[in-house]
Formats: sequence, structure tokens, C-alpha cells
Amino acid sequence: MLTTLSARETSELIGIMQDLTRLSNSHELRQRVGERLLGLLNADFFASFVAGPPGHGYGNRASVNMTPANLDLYEAYFQHRDPITQKLARRRHAVHVNEVIDQSDLERTEFYNDFLQRDGLHHGMNYHAHDGAVHVGDLRVWRSRAKDTFDRRDVDILQAVGTAFSNAVIQHRRFEENLRQLDPLQTLESVAQGWSLTPRETEILSCMTRFGRDQDIADHLGVSVTTVRTHIQRLFQKAGVNNRTALVTRLMAARPN
Repeated sequence: MLTTLSARETSELIGIMQDLTRLSNSHELRQRVGERLLGLLNADFFASFVAGPPGHGYGNRASVNMTPANLDLYEAYFQHRDPITQKLARRRHAVHVNEVIDQSDLERTEFYNDFLQRDGLHHGMNYHAHDGAVHVGDLRVWRSRAKDTFDRRDVDILQAVGTAFSNAVIQHRRFEENLRQLDPLQTLESVAQGWSLTPRETEILSCMTRFGRDQDIADHLGVSVTTVRTHIQRLFQKAGVNNRTALVTRLMAARPN
């Protein structure tokens, strides 16, 4: 399937894969992937949520071309009357909405008429990522009624993106879990000398243990995101790693006994 991509689709797909390796925050990652998916799949709307603990429903949303007030209604009311999402999530692969409900049946539901159509969503497909039994994020892509529905090729493209997306989000989750186990002060004192870090690199490393996004680090230090990412690349080189997960593994190993 991927051998049939056009030049434009190939460019969009490459951009998504680059974002998945570069972005440092899972919410930022979901937002950017959603923006690119609209171009890649000729879609109109995107939403992404993360399921909370049992009974808490979906939250932590990212979206493109959907009104905040309508999404507020989804979180407060319509997700509890949603006839499709749980069925789609259980599939654990990219699924066209009409695989779990006929379009004519969907259009007779309150969910469709009072939620989906409020923003103009008509044709949909989903990908739901899991880390074991834990839902870690999803990709909900929709077209308007004015367009044709998604075809098998579109679903296959979403599957390819979704697989890479799932791996990236799981990496972020493991990174954050490991980070919570660190004693930053003791660990930084231990590694700064051993890795020959400059004072600025040590400061950046300290910020990485406290902030989720490069933008937050930049705002805290009063520098550009580009400057932050330059220092992070130098940190990776000195630590002998090429991503944040590997960096945390090195930090865990460097913890004082």
C-alpha cells in the first residue's frame, strides 16, 4: 500500500514520522500528528483523547477544526452515550466507523445529530493506542458529508501512522514513569561531572526532569526552542544516547546507591 503514495502523501508521512521522533510531549505530539493527518488523508476534522482510569472517561484532548464548546459537551455528556468509540477502541487497529455501525444507523443516533453534526463530522475512522491494557491515546479522523467516505487505502495509511504513533506515545509514557523515580538533585550532581556537562547543559538536563515540553523549558529559561533542542542534542551526544528514553535509562543507572 505505501508504495502507491503520491509525492504529497510521502512528504506528509515523512513529516509525521519526524514529528514522532522529535516532539517531547505526548499532547503536543497528538496535536501535530492530527494537523498532518488532515492533509495526508484529505480529512476535515481531528480529535484525540486519552482514557482515564475506569469510570473516568476520556480527557486530555487535542483537536483540529472542532469547537471547544462541542468537545466540552462530548466530555461531559456525549462520551457516555457514544455508540462507536468503545467498539473502535477494542479493535486495537485502524478501523472505519462503518465497520462497527452502519452509516444509516449512526445517523439516527443522538450522538450523531447532536454532537457529530454540530461541527459537521460525517465519515470517520479511528486508531486507538494501548500500552498493555492501558489506553494511551487515539487518532479520530473525520470528513464532512460533502466528501466521499474513507476507503481501504485510507484505513491502511492510518494504520501505518497509528503503529508509529503508538510506539512514540508508549516511549513518552515510559520516559515519564522512569523520570518520576529519579532524585533529580542527587542524580544531576552525579552525572554532570561524569559526562563533562557545561553549566547550561546541566541546567537543561535539570529542566528536562521537571518539564514535559521543550517549549516549557525554553519559556522557563528565556531562550528559544531551537536553543533548547541544540543543548539537548549535545546532552545526547555526551550521554551516548539518541533519545529521551535512553537518556533516562542512563540517568537511572547513574543514581547514587
